[in-house]
Amino acid sequence: MASDKENLVSASVAKDNQKYYCPICKKELILKRGNINAPHFAHSKNSQCVIAMEDGESNEHLTGKEQLLNFIDKRNTHVEKYLPEINQRPDLMYRNIAFEFQCSPISRKRLEQRIDGYRKLHIKSLWILGINYRKSFGSDSVNKFYYYIDSIGFVIFFWLVNERKIEVRYNCQYVCGKLMYQRITFDKLGQLLRFIHNPGTIVKYKSSMHGVLSQLNRIENQIFYHNKQMLKWQNVCYNQHHNISGSPIVCDIKQVTTPIMGKKYLIWKILVLSSIKEHVELRDVFEFANQMVGLQTNYPLVHNATQYIKDEFKLLIMQLITKRKIQINNGRVHIIDEIKWFDDYYQKLNELSTQNNTIF
Repeated sequence: MASDKENLVSASVAKDNQKYYCPICKKELILKRGNINAPHFAHSKNSQCVIAMEDGESNEHLTGKEQLLNFIDKRNTHVEKYLPEINQRPDLMYRNIAFEFQCSPISRKRLEQRIDGYRKLHIKSLWILGINYRKSFGSDSVNKFYYYIDSIGFVIFFWLVNERKIEVRYNCQYVCGKLMYQRITFDKLGQLLRFIHNPGTIVKYKSSMHGVLSQLNRIENQIFYHNKQMLKWQNVCYNQHHNISGSPIVCDIKQVTTPIMGKKYLIWKILVLSSIKEHVELRDVFEFANQMVGLQTNYPLVHNATQYIKDEFKLLIMQLITKRKIQINNGRVHIIDEIKWFDDYYQKLNELSTQNNTIF
């Protein structure tokens, strides 16, 4: 978008013989329109404008912004509105919501800074991801964009340029180490908002014997092929005279968890149980297991992400208390009955086969 000194004009409808100016630095812009990239305005070389100093926009980003403008509300949406109080320029502003179409890589720190900037002005931000993020769904680079919404759980938004629609991947959870989700698309913001208020059926995921066995088999294979990270966790168990492949059955009872715990959930539970001993402080057990698996707690768009980890820890400890394995006195563990570990992977398989699906 650029100014013709009276109105803001989109590059897609700009006239070749007209002069256009940057709405921030007021300098004349260059209209670029060809057969490859989407029409856009550019500053002259070495411009010191805050917009010009940002990374160049990809064709996907330029096209996506134009499409998102129609998706939201073309008449009442500001494009690239500069917010001088925080020195930020959201892609689109609609009422008190900043829409960011993120196609290029961004660090967690920079993402958090931008979100905090909007919050200072009491502006909510909706981050919508491009195609490269969609291809990497489930990776750490994408996970930092998770939202948590009461009605639909953990959710991430993608923009489908070819379809001109927003894709919502919601009810995201890990089941036996695999990422599960529901999916829906919309071509208007109003449809999305109505869905959030009334999403319909939310699938309730359940762990299964097959899923648990697959996870145990992956652990055994990683040890066999000398995976460095798995061997590190195995050594932690060895130091407590345990075998990671023979973890207690209680680790397998619940294998559905949030993206914050992720695919390391089972390993995390095993390390918690390997650290349970007489008089150990629960706080030390919690911090040790988190550190060993490298749980990420910085989710800028999720309120109090650490609480989800604490809740899983409390649930596991309560299972041990309920089964009369331990008591907690002043934050320290007292062992009532031995927590059963198996000698190896095969001994545990035999135990699981006799219990069948009753543990789930």
